[in-house]
Amino acid sequence: MNRAELEGRRRQLEDGLAAVFRTATATNHHDPGTLSISGLGGCTRRAAYQLARYQPTDDHSHQEQRASHLGQAVHDWVLPRLAAQLGHDLTLVEHDVVLGVRGLQIPGRLDLFTPAIGGGLLVDLKTHGYDQSDDGDEPSRARLLQLYGYAMALRLMGYLIQGVAVVPMSRIHGGTSGTWIGEFGSRQEAYVDARVRDLLRHAEAPAFAPRDAHRGPGLDIICDSCPFMSRCWPGAEPAQAAEVRTNADVVAHALGYTEAAAQESNWKKEKQYHLAALGRTRLGGYEADGFEVEVKTFPGRRRLDQSGAKELLKENNLPIPYTTDKDSRRALVHRRPLS
Repeated sequence: MNRAELEGRRRQLEDGLAAVFRTATATNHHDPGTLSISGLGGCTRRAAYQLARYQPTDDHSHQEQRASHLGQAVHDWVLPRLAAQLGHDLTLVEHDVVLGVRGLQIPGRLDLFTPAIGGGLLVDLKTHGYDQSDDGDEPSRARLLQLYGYAMALRLMGYLIQGVAVVPMSRIHGGTSGTWIGEFGSRQEAYVDARVRDLLRHAEAPAFAPRDAHRGPGLDIICDSCPFMSRCWPGAEPAQAAEVRTNADVVAHALGYTEAAAQESNWKKEKQYHLAALGRTRLGGYEADGFEVEVKTFPGRRRLDQSGAKELLKENNLPIPYTTDKDSRRALVHRRPLS
């Protein structure tokens, strides 16, 4: 079998894998125009568009969304087995619920609820692709609102529930070192109610609702998969350029760019300084001030020797290939002299 045939079979296999994920996305496609419990803590503008019954402008059912599908595969394998350990007959697994609040009926699908722990415990499994998680950190506002929304829906259905838990599981090795458990009571219910109240207020003028610091398509994965991306970020390419309308907008972004560039340079110097300080330390573990540190060595990465490559090309009378970058734009900031 020659190299071309092997390459053809490799492409066939890769295309088949990609088709698996695209098919899964289309099959599991839910209504992107409906606010769900999982979206309570998400982007405020997106939720406002959904509550105002705006029609989605972007269809992402053709995308592969591999991380999402792999995370679902972990859920499908772990949750029934965990339920069996906690008392399967009494445990709800991937159960549909509806949160009735302020005249709304918000649907959702919880991961696991068991009455066998602490008078009723709701568990939300969150898979991630990185190697570590932060121990003991409270979940983000978005995760808490989602979790409290599920718990509130359970209470409205008559279930006794006093605790909630977030279990972050690494898809790399299955670690759950960042598991967090908290209480659920009237204060948490009021937290959900206040969020829904604010969303209803923003739904009166969704185009002016905050984007919650999301930076837009190409810069934020949340925006890349948003069903209202074209409505929220219309106009120029890149979409962020349409946000610059006045001289003040230009100056604000130029100042932001200049400040970020300076910080980037300073942080690179800071990183190099600390790495140099650790250069002669003993390999192994260290502990102080409540932190544990492991100093390790990593094999050097192979890099192209550009100078050597150029010399070889010259020696063999071969032209050195060049590519031309697209024009890039910079902003030079000058302070106006005082008059």
